[in-house]
Amino acid sequence: MRSSCLLGLVLAACVGEAPPPPEPDPGGDVPPQGQRVSGKAIDYFVPATSLVGAVVITDGIDPQLTSTTATDGTFAFETVPVGSQVFFSASRASYRATRNLVTIADAAVTQDLYLMSTTDINRQYASSGRTPTAGRAFVIAELQRNNGTPLTGVPLTDLKLLDGAGAPAAGVFGPYVIGDGGDILLAPTQTEAHVGKSRVAFLDAPAGALTLKVTFLDGQGQPQTLSTPVTTAADGAALVRLGGMTGASSTAGSPAAPRFTADIYPRLQTAANGGRGCANCHTVGGQGAVAVFNAIPSDVLAALKAKPGLIDLTTPANSLLLTKPLYEQPPLVQNHPNATFVDANDPDYKRILLWIQQGALL
Repeated sequence: MRSSCLLGLVLAACVGEAPPPPEPDPGGDVPPQGQRVSGKAIDYFVPATSLVGAVVITDGIDPQLTSTTATDGTFAFETVPVGSQVFFSASRASYRATRNLVTIADAAVTQDLYLMSTTDINRQYASSGRTPTAGRAFVIAELQRNNGTPLTGVPLTDLKLLDGAGAPAAGVFGPYVIGDGGDILLAPTQTEAHVGKSRVAFLDAPAGALTLKVTFLDGQGQPQTLSTPVTTAADGAALVRLGGMTGASSTAGSPAAPRFTADIYPRLQTAANGGRGCANCHTVGGQGAVAVFNAIPSDVLAALKAKPGLIDLTTPANSLLLTKPLYEQPPLVQNHPNATFVDANDPDYKRILLWIQQGALL
Protein backbone atom coordinates (compact mmCIF):
# COMPACT_ATOMS: atom_id res chain seq x y z
CA MET A 1 0.00 0.00 0.00
CA ARG A 2 2.14 2.80 -0.86
CA SER A 3 2.91 5.56 -2.99
CA SER A 4 5.83 3.68 -4.50
CA CYS A 5 5.65 0.62 -6.69
CA LEU A 6 5.36 -2.90 -5.31
CA LEU A 7 8.69 -4.10 -6.62
CA GLY A 8 8.52 -7.29 -8.61
CA LEU A 9 4.75 -7.44 -8.51
CA VAL A 10 3.55 -7.19 -12.08
CA LEU A 11 -0.18 -7.49 -11.73
CA ALA A 12 -2.40 -9.07 -14.33
CA ALA A 13 -4.33 -6.76 -16.65
CA CYS A 14 -7.67 -5.52 -15.39
CA VAL A 15 -10.65 -7.75 -16.12
CA GLY A 16 -14.33 -7.07 -16.47
CA GLU A 17 -16.46 -4.98 -18.75
CA ALA A 18 -14.82 -1.61 -18.11
CA PRO A 19 -12.11 -0.57 -20.61
CA PRO A 20 -8.53 -0.41 -19.35
CA PRO A 21 -7.19 2.94 -18.19
CA PRO A 22 -5.91 5.12 -21.03
CA GLU A 23 -2.24 5.12 -21.94
CA PRO A 24 -0.34 8.11 -20.58
CA ASP A 25 0.12 11.07 -22.87
CA PRO A 26 3.84 11.06 -23.81
CA GLY A 27 3.77 14.83 -23.91
CA GLY A 28 1.87 15.25 -20.66
CA ASP A 29 3.19 15.96 -17.21
CA VAL A 30 4.20 13.02 -15.04
CA PRO A 31 2.73 13.38 -11.51
CA PRO A 32 5.35 14.24 -8.88
CA GLN A 33 6.59 11.17 -7.03
CA GLY A 34 7.78 12.94 -3.89
CA GLN A 35 7.40 16.00 -1.71
CA ARG A 36 9.82 18.43 -0.09
CA VAL A 37 10.45 17.92 3.63
CA SER A 38 12.17 20.78 5.43
CA GLY A 39 12.54 22.41 8.84
CA LYS A 40 15.10 23.07 11.56
CA ALA A 41 17.05 20.91 13.97
CA ILE A 42 16.21 22.19 17.45
CA ASP A 43 17.32 21.42 21.01
CA TYR A 44 14.35 19.70 22.68
CA PHE A 45 15.03 21.08 26.16
CA VAL A 46 16.04 24.55 24.93
CA PRO A 47 13.61 25.12 22.03
CA ALA A 48 15.06 28.51 21.06
CA THR A 49 18.34 26.80 20.14
CA SER A 50 18.74 25.85 16.48
CA LEU A 51 21.52 23.35 15.90
CA VAL A 52 24.08 23.81 13.14
CA GLY A 53 25.94 20.80 11.78
CA ALA A 54 23.39 18.20 12.88
CA VAL A 55 23.37 15.15 10.60
CA VAL A 56 19.86 14.07 9.58
CA ILE A 57 19.29 10.65 8.02
CA THR A 58 16.11 8.87 6.97
CA ASP A 59 14.96 5.40 7.95
CA GLY A 60 12.00 3.84 6.16
CA ILE A 61 12.72 4.79 2.54
CA ASP A 62 15.13 3.39 -0.01
CA PRO A 63 17.55 4.87 -0.90
CA GLN A 64 18.35 6.49 2.42
CA LEU A 65 18.63 10.28 2.38
CA THR A 66 21.17 12.35 4.33
CA SER A 67 21.45 16.07 5.05
CA THR A 68 23.51 18.32 7.34
CA THR A 69 21.86 21.37 8.90
CA ALA A 70 23.02 24.82 7.78
CA THR A 71 24.26 27.70 9.93
CA ASP A 72 20.67 28.56 10.89
CA GLY A 73 19.84 24.93 11.70
CA THR A 74 17.76 24.34 8.57
CA PHE A 75 17.63 21.14 6.53
CA ALA A 76 15.74 20.09 3.42
CA PHE A 77 15.06 16.93 1.44
CA GLU A 78 13.65 17.79 -1.95
CA THR A 79 11.92 14.54 -2.96
CA VAL A 80 10.61 12.22 -0.25
CA PRO A 81 8.10 9.59 -1.46
CA VAL A 82 4.49 10.44 -0.72
CA GLY A 83 2.47 8.03 1.38
CA SER A 84 5.51 7.42 3.58
CA GLN A 85 6.04 7.07 7.30
CA VAL A 86 9.67 8.10 7.67
CA PHE A 87 11.86 8.19 10.74
CA PHE A 88 14.28 11.12 10.67
CA SER A 89 17.19 10.54 13.02
CA ALA A 90 19.17 13.66 13.94
CA SER A 91 22.57 13.45 15.61
CA ARG A 92 25.26 15.89 16.72
CA ALA A 93 28.20 15.94 19.11
CA SER A 94 27.04 15.95 22.76
CA TYR A 95 23.52 14.91 21.71
CA ARG A 96 21.87 11.53 21.55
CA ALA A 97 20.72 10.47 18.10
CA THR A 98 17.03 11.36 18.33
CA ARG A 99 14.31 9.75 16.22
CA ASN A 100 11.38 11.83 14.97
CA LEU A 101 8.54 10.38 12.88
CA VAL A 102 7.35 12.38 9.84
CA THR A 103 4.33 11.56 7.67
CA ILE A 104 4.41 12.60 4.01
CA ALA A 105 1.05 12.88 2.25
CA ASP A 106 0.33 14.86 -0.94
CA ALA A 107 1.87 18.19 0.06
CA ALA A 108 5.23 19.57 1.08
CA VAL A 109 6.00 19.08 4.79
CA THR A 110 7.57 21.63 7.11
CA GLN A 111 8.43 20.01 10.43
CA ASP A 112 11.19 20.73 12.90
CA LEU A 113 13.28 17.85 14.23
CA TYR A 114 14.33 17.74 17.87
CA LEU A 115 17.54 16.51 19.44
CA MET A 116 18.09 15.72 23.12
CA SER A 117 21.45 16.52 24.63
CA THR A 118 23.32 13.95 26.68
CA THR A 119 23.53 16.43 29.56
CA ASP A 120 19.77 17.01 29.67
CA ILE A 121 18.97 13.31 29.47
CA ASN A 122 21.46 12.53 32.23
CA ARG A 123 19.67 15.12 34.37
CA GLN A 124 16.41 13.19 33.98
CA TYR A 125 18.10 10.05 35.25
CA ALA A 126 19.79 11.86 38.12
CA SER A 127 16.50 13.31 39.33
CA SER A 128 15.19 9.76 39.74
CA GLY A 129 18.39 8.55 41.41
CA ARG A 130 19.57 6.53 38.40
CA THR A 131 22.27 6.57 35.75
CA PRO A 132 21.73 5.64 32.08
CA THR A 133 22.27 2.02 31.10
CA ALA A 134 24.49 1.48 28.07
CA GLY A 135 22.59 0.28 25.01
CA ARG A 136 19.24 1.61 26.28
CA ALA A 137 17.12 4.49 24.96
CA PHE A 138 15.30 7.49 26.41
CA VAL A 139 11.72 8.03 25.20
CA ILE A 140 9.36 11.00 25.50
CA ALA A 141 5.73 10.64 24.44
CA GLU A 142 3.14 13.38 24.02
CA LEU A 143 -0.37 12.16 24.89
CA GLN A 144 -3.46 13.54 23.17
CA ARG A 145 -7.13 12.72 23.01
CA ASN A 146 -8.54 12.15 19.53
CA ASN A 147 -9.64 15.80 19.42
CA GLY A 148 -6.04 16.93 19.96
CA THR A 149 -6.41 18.09 23.59
CA PRO A 150 -3.95 16.86 26.25
CA LEU A 151 -4.78 13.43 27.64
CA THR A 152 -4.84 14.02 31.41
CA GLY A 153 -6.07 12.18 34.47
CA VAL A 154 -4.92 8.75 33.30
CA PRO A 155 -3.22 6.62 35.98
CA LEU A 156 0.39 6.09 34.99
CA THR A 157 -0.12 2.38 35.62
CA ASP A 158 -2.48 2.36 32.60
CA LEU A 159 0.29 3.56 30.29
CA LYS A 160 2.50 0.69 29.06
CA LEU A 161 5.60 0.35 26.92
CA LEU A 162 5.31 -3.12 25.39
CA ASP A 163 7.82 -5.39 23.68
CA GLY A 164 7.27 -7.37 20.49
CA ALA A 165 5.42 -10.09 22.38
CA GLY A 166 2.96 -7.60 23.85
CA ALA A 167 4.44 -7.85 27.36
CA PRO A 168 5.75 -4.89 29.37
CA ALA A 169 9.28 -4.18 28.17
CA ALA A 170 11.79 -5.41 30.75
CA GLY A 171 14.12 -3.04 32.58
CA VAL A 172 12.16 0.15 31.81
CA PHE A 173 11.68 2.89 34.41
CA GLY A 174 8.61 5.09 34.22
CA PRO A 175 6.49 6.54 32.89
CA TYR A 176 7.18 9.86 34.60
CA VAL A 177 5.20 13.03 33.99
CA ILE A 178 7.16 15.87 32.38
CA GLY A 179 6.64 19.22 34.10
CA ASP A 180 6.66 22.88 33.07
CA GLY A 181 10.44 23.09 32.75
CA GLY A 182 10.72 19.97 30.59
CA ASP A 183 12.09 17.75 33.35
CA ILE A 184 10.48 14.65 34.84
CA LEU A 185 8.38 14.86 38.02
CA LEU A 186 8.46 12.03 40.55
CA ALA A 187 5.31 12.82 42.55
CA PRO A 188 2.42 12.57 39.99
CA THR A 189 0.56 9.26 39.75
CA GLN A 190 -1.52 10.24 36.71
CA THR A 191 -0.96 12.18 33.50
CA GLU A 192 -1.00 15.98 33.76
CA ALA A 193 -0.86 18.95 31.38
CA HIS A 194 2.12 21.30 31.64
CA VAL A 195 2.69 24.19 29.22
CA GLY A 196 -0.31 22.93 27.26
CA LYS A 197 0.98 19.38 26.77
CA SER A 198 0.61 16.03 28.48
CA ARG A 199 3.98 14.30 28.23
CA VAL A 200 5.64 11.33 29.86
CA ALA A 201 9.16 9.90 29.80
CA PHE A 202 10.47 6.34 29.88
CA LEU A 203 14.01 5.61 30.99
CA ASP A 204 16.10 2.67 29.78
CA ALA A 205 13.80 1.52 26.99
CA PRO A 206 15.28 -1.44 25.09
CA ALA A 207 16.44 -0.89 21.52
CA GLY A 208 14.06 -2.16 18.87
CA ALA A 209 10.38 -2.13 17.93
CA LEU A 210 8.08 -1.37 20.87
CA THR A 211 4.46 -0.29 21.34
CA LEU A 212 3.15 2.45 23.60
CA LYS A 213 -0.37 1.67 24.83
CA VAL A 214 -2.79 3.56 27.05
CA THR A 215 -6.25 2.67 28.37
CA PHE A 216 -8.51 5.53 29.52
CA LEU A 217 -12.11 6.72 29.77
CA ASP A 218 -13.36 8.98 26.99
CA GLY A 219 -15.68 11.98 27.41
CA GLN A 220 -18.68 9.67 27.66
CA GLY A 221 -17.06 7.54 30.34
CA GLN A 222 -16.42 4.67 27.92
CA PRO A 223 -13.12 2.76 28.00
CA GLN A 224 -10.80 3.42 25.07
CA THR A 225 -7.41 2.04 24.12
CA LEU A 226 -4.86 3.88 22.00
CA SER A 227 -1.53 2.51 20.82
CA THR A 228 1.35 3.74 18.70
CA PRO A 229 4.67 2.22 17.60
CA VAL A 230 7.93 3.29 19.23
CA THR A 231 11.17 2.42 17.46
CA THR A 232 14.34 2.97 19.48
CA ALA A 233 18.07 2.70 18.89
CA ALA A 234 20.80 1.75 21.35
CA ASP A 235 21.99 4.80 23.33
CA GLY A 236 19.51 6.94 21.43
CA ALA A 237 16.36 8.92 22.12
CA ALA A 238 12.91 8.89 20.56
CA LEU A 239 9.97 11.28 20.38
CA VAL A 240 6.49 9.93 19.75
CA ARG A 241 2.91 11.14 19.89
CA LEU A 242 0.07 8.97 21.13
CA GLY A 243 -3.42 9.93 20.02
CA GLY A 244 -4.47 13.15 18.35
CA MET A 245 -5.97 13.39 14.90
CA THR A 246 -3.31 11.11 13.40
CA GLY A 247 -0.57 8.74 14.45
CA ALA A 248 -2.39 6.20 16.61
CA SER A 249 -4.66 3.24 16.20
CA SER A 250 -7.84 3.08 18.22
CA THR A 251 -10.21 0.34 19.29
CA ALA A 252 -13.09 2.43 17.93
CA GLY A 253 -14.16 3.18 14.35
CA SER A 254 -12.87 0.13 12.45
CA PRO A 255 -15.37 -1.96 10.45
CA ALA A 256 -16.02 -5.44 11.82
CA ALA A 257 -16.41 -6.89 8.31
CA PRO A 258 -14.41 -4.72 5.89
CA ARG A 259 -15.08 -4.96 2.15
CA PHE A 260 -12.75 -3.94 -0.65
CA THR A 261 -14.93 -1.31 -2.35
CA ALA A 262 -16.00 0.49 0.82
CA ASP A 263 -13.06 0.00 3.19
CA ILE A 264 -9.85 -1.03 1.37
CA TYR A 265 -9.93 0.59 -2.09
CA PRO A 266 -10.35 4.13 -0.67
CA ARG A 267 -7.16 3.71 1.38
CA LEU A 268 -5.20 2.90 -1.79
CA GLN A 269 -5.94 6.32 -3.26
CA THR A 270 -4.12 9.66 -2.96
CA ALA A 271 -4.18 11.48 0.36
CA ALA A 272 -6.22 14.24 -1.28
CA ASN A 273 -8.88 11.59 -1.95
CA GLY A 274 -8.78 10.16 1.57
CA GLY A 275 -6.15 7.49 0.97
CA ARG A 276 -2.59 6.79 2.06
CA GLY A 277 -0.99 8.25 -1.07
CA CYS A 278 -0.59 4.93 -2.89
CA ALA A 279 -2.20 6.16 -6.11
CA ASN A 280 0.35 8.95 -6.45
CA CYS A 281 2.62 6.32 -7.99
CA HIS A 282 0.31 3.35 -8.57
CA THR A 283 -1.39 4.95 -11.56
CA VAL A 284 -0.97 5.01 -15.31
CA GLY A 285 2.17 6.99 -16.06
CA GLY A 286 3.36 6.88 -12.46
CA GLN A 287 6.39 5.15 -10.98
CA GLY A 288 4.18 2.28 -9.83
CA ALA A 289 2.24 1.82 -13.07
CA VAL A 290 2.77 -1.96 -12.86
CA ALA A 291 0.06 -1.94 -10.16
CA VAL A 292 -2.63 0.59 -11.03
CA PHE A 293 -4.79 1.32 -7.98
CA ASN A 294 -7.08 4.00 -9.41
CA ALA A 295 -9.03 1.81 -11.85
CA ILE A 296 -12.56 0.78 -10.86
CA PRO A 297 -12.59 -1.26 -7.60
CA SER A 298 -13.64 -4.58 -9.16
CA ASP A 299 -10.79 -4.43 -11.69
CA VAL A 300 -8.22 -3.46 -9.07
CA LEU A 301 -9.25 -6.37 -6.84
CA ALA A 302 -9.21 -8.83 -9.74
CA ALA A 303 -5.67 -7.75 -10.59
CA LEU A 304 -4.55 -8.06 -6.97
CA LYS A 305 -5.92 -11.59 -6.74
CA ALA A 306 -4.35 -12.58 -10.05
CA LYS A 307 -0.82 -12.31 -8.68
CA PRO A 308 0.14 -15.25 -6.41
CA GLY A 309 1.22 -14.13 -2.96
CA LEU A 310 -0.12 -10.60 -3.15
CA ILE A 311 -3.22 -11.70 -1.23
CA ASP A 312 -2.54 -14.85 0.80
CA LEU A 313 -5.84 -16.28 2.04
CA THR A 314 -4.10 -19.21 3.73
CA THR A 315 -1.66 -17.10 5.76
CA PRO A 316 -3.07 -13.56 5.57
CA ALA A 317 -0.19 -11.90 7.46
CA ASN A 318 2.20 -13.13 4.72
CA SER A 319 0.30 -11.25 2.01
CA LEU A 320 2.69 -9.06 0.05
CA LEU A 321 0.05 -6.35 0.12
CA LEU A 322 0.93 -6.09 3.83
CA THR A 323 4.57 -7.11 4.02
CA LYS A 324 5.94 -4.98 1.16
CA PRO A 325 4.94 -1.57 2.63
CA LEU A 326 5.77 -2.58 6.21
CA TYR A 327 8.67 -0.78 7.88
CA GLU A 328 11.77 -2.97 8.21
CA GLN A 329 13.59 -2.59 11.52
CA PRO A 330 17.37 -2.19 10.98
CA PRO A 331 19.57 -4.05 10.28
CA LEU A 332 16.94 -5.43 7.89
CA VAL A 333 16.86 -3.66 4.54
CA GLN A 334 13.65 -1.88 3.52
CA ASN A 335 12.22 -4.24 0.88
CA HIS A 336 10.10 -1.52 -0.72
CA PRO A 337 10.98 2.05 -1.75
CA ASN A 338 9.07 3.45 1.23
CA ALA A 339 7.27 2.33 4.36
CA THR A 340 3.59 3.14 4.78
CA PHE A 341 3.00 0.98 7.87
CA VAL A 342 5.38 1.64 10.77
CA ASP A 343 4.31 -1.67 12.27
CA ALA A 344 1.37 -4.05 12.54
CA ASN A 345 -0.44 -1.67 14.90
CA ASP A 346 -1.19 0.67 12.00
CA PRO A 347 -5.01 0.89 11.69
CA ASP A 348 -4.93 0.39 7.91
CA TYR A 349 -2.63 -2.62 8.28
CA LYS A 350 -5.11 -4.11 10.74
CA ARG A 351 -8.03 -3.34 8.46
CA ILE A 352 -6.43 -4.96 5.41
CA LEU A 353 -5.34 -7.98 7.45
CA LEU A 354 -8.88 -8.48 8.77
CA TRP A 355 -10.27 -8.10 5.24
CA ILE A 356 -7.96 -10.84 3.94
CA GLN A 357 -8.71 -13.07 6.95
CA GLN A 358 -12.40 -12.79 6.07
CA GLY A 359 -11.88 -13.81 2.45
CA ALA A 360 -10.85 -10.56 0.69
CA LEU A 361 -14.39 -9.84 -0.47
CA LEU A 362 -15.34 -7.12 -2.93
